[in-house]
Amino acid sequence: MAAGRLILIEGMIGVGKSTTASKLANWLISQGEDARVYHEFADDHPIRTKAIDLLRTHYRNMAAQSDDGEDGLARDAEVYGLDQWARLASRCTGGQQTIILESTFLQNSVLPNLMDGAPIDEVKAVFARIESQITAADPLLIYLRPSNIDQALTRVHRERGESWASQNVAYVSKYPWARSRGLKGRQAVIELYRAWEGLVDELLATSSCATLLLVDPQDDWEAASRESILQCVRECAGSFSRDGMLWSPHEIPVNLPEVEHEGPRSKRGDR
Repeated sequence: MAAGRLILIEGMIGVGKSTTASKLANWLISQGEDARVYHEFADDHPIRTKAIDLLRTHYRNMAAQSDDGEDGLARDAEVYGLDQWARLASRCTGGQQTIILESTFLQNSVLPNLMDGAPIDEVKAVFARIESQITAADPLLIYLRPSNIDQALTRVHRERGESWASQNVAYVSKYPWARSRGLKGRQAVIELYRAWEGLVDELLATSSCATLLLVDPQDDWEAASRESILQCVRECAGSFSRDGMLWSPHEIPVNLPEVEHEGPRSKRGDR
């Protein structure tokens, strides 16, 4: 039996990470694969991050972890350690299940360091350390990007409503990255993501992961989703194969039955 694989889906808020993760898993399952999605707030998520623990504390209708301290973080900081990424890689290589994580690698593990005001070299080092732990799982990193951040943010804030938009703006504005630049309100979010997207380009350029960059998938979601998987098959044939056989490269049906996946899809006003 072939080993499982790790797929990481990333991108700015509202670009379609949860949707991509679920649609990709649905298609893999329809092809006879064993696939599982972990959305970022899944209770049994294999990766625990400070960012998600803090968000659980921030929103009172979300249950905090049982071992959280008064600051919202785990009393034992080792639970956030790199070894959890190594365990995840071992789980992939030691089994036949493809594991799909959305928002966990870049958004919830690397981006918070930039928001906290860490030097760029330190942010890059965090990326490299995590990547070194998952290399054995032949990860595929799918990055979703809007062509216009300002317009994308306007759309997301409109779709999710005033309450969500206000929370998102307040969340970003309180961090050292925005405060040190005198940025407030909506402009703080726009400038953060402009800086972040530039840094992501640098990270992807040096990454050992197989990477797939999709621009504006939300413009024609079904077509973009289908094409993204076809590109995974074409461009990542060496890493994503099953006993010498590629995933079937026929056109992927868009109206697949929905499959229940682990964890809620977050629509919080976080990042």
